[in-house]
Amino acid sequence: MNLSYRPTPKLRALSPMTVENRVLRLAPGRGETWLERIARPLARALPGGAYPLRFALVGVWEREVVVEATLLSPGDDTAHAAELSAIELLDPRPRTLEARPFCAVQVVPTGVRCEFGGYAGDACPVTNLLASTVDLLITHPNAVNASELNEMAGNVLYVEGKSLDDFLLGHLGLMPVAGNRVGTFVDPTGAAYLDDVLDTLSAARASAGIDCPVYTVLGEELGVRAEWSPSGCAMGSILRPERIVEAVETLLAAGVDAVGGVSVIHGVEPGMLARHQRGEAPNPSGGVEAIVTHLVSKLFRVPAAHAPLPYYGDTKPRIGENPRVAAEMISTPHYFSVIKGLGSAPRLVPLSEAASAPSGVVTIDNVGAVVVPASCLGGVPALAAELSAIPLIAVRENRTVLNVTNEVMGMPNVIEVDSYLEAAGVIGALRNGIALESLRRPIHGAREVEPLASPARLAEVGEEPRESSARPVRIPVAPRL
Repeated sequence: MNLSYRPTPKLRALSPMTVENRVLRLAPGRGETWLERIARPLARALPGGAYPLRFALVGVWEREVVVEATLLSPGDDTAHAAELSAIELLDPRPRTLEARPFCAVQVVPTGVRCEFGGYAGDACPVTNLLASTVDLLITHPNAVNASELNEMAGNVLYVEGKSLDDFLLGHLGLMPVAGNRVGTFVDPTGAAYLDDVLDTLSAARASAGIDCPVYTVLGEELGVRAEWSPSGCAMGSILRPERIVEAVETLLAAGVDAVGGVSVIHGVEPGMLARHQRGEAPNPSGGVEAIVTHLVSKLFRVPAAHAPLPYYGDTKPRIGENPRVAAEMISTPHYFSVIKGLGSAPRLVPLSEAASAPSGVVTIDNVGAVVVPASCLGGVPALAAELSAIPLIAVRENRTVLNVTNEVMGMPNVIEVDSYLEAAGVIGALRNGIALESLRRPIHGAREVEPLASPARLAEVGEEPRESSARPVRIPVAPRL
């Protein structure tokens, strides 16, 4: 089959959507976990009709938290207004048991200058290490995409970041598949590089056997622009997000199962790239790329990923002393890694609850560990792990621009480790039911616990029952299947 070009028609009139970045200061409410404490205050702080495509706690104090959020407002489009009114954070569905196969989730947040994963696929080796310890390792494109390289292991499930959040909140299941038909949308601002994109699709079909036969060029520029948040994270905006919606509808009508996109990122200056390549700043395009794919994931529930078309011209210097940026230098469209990931990405299965999942679908009940940088405990994966009492392995070595550590979060399920080498050992122990304290020295003896006093016994000794103000330490002890 030859590559098929499909112009993007206006299948139906879409009113303009708006993407907006906001800083929200919230007073946490009551609850045992952080997700329970901030979900309602966050929802109350949203403008009417706005949906939080991205959000994370970036500052935590005793009576206030600071949230950086990207909000999507659907305008007058009533169909999408209804879809965007369903905020998953307000209806989380925690894990109820520990099922097999045993899965772990590897999270490398985008746009926060991760030491591992803040460049071009440089978290792929540690991702594959973690994958070697589990039945399935679930991660997102940022961890493994490296322009024309994607060397993820065969048991890695490639899941877009918003879909990964909703999976951990119990709203989605993952159905592994043999292959997908992948469609591509192209920002017309990068029309000069269309031949490079088409060569990538042809090479993927002829040499890798990936089914990616159709693409569409948008009729209007997307207007994707990199921006920075007050905390120093890479964020961004999209001038015409409704054009993405039209493109995805066109591709789905052509029979695709997964959607990739390429667009030009505006607003990237030479100094930004130089600082990023020296390890001093996040990748300026990472945050806004996530906004593009989060939009696709939320509205269409299909696998999605994105790559930046060359936005730099002579802007991007070739710095040889940082091997982590080298993958960007050997590519023009940066797109084959996306095609390879989407070609085998699991299908997304909306769930009412994990118990309703069809046979073979991976759910939150299969997750035995979540791995994150130790300074990024304010994102949805960490908050969802605490809610479900899933061991949260916090890796200190993967430093970022943030400082949301367990020192300020106080999550009882956190296991701090120095490196991914140590994280792999922890996951191996969890998978095999080996108590972590058995692997450390000194090892302490068993301790006696006092029996709980009944109200009748307290009445005998003249004491009133007292309610503890301490947060309970919850240990994951759900039954194994």
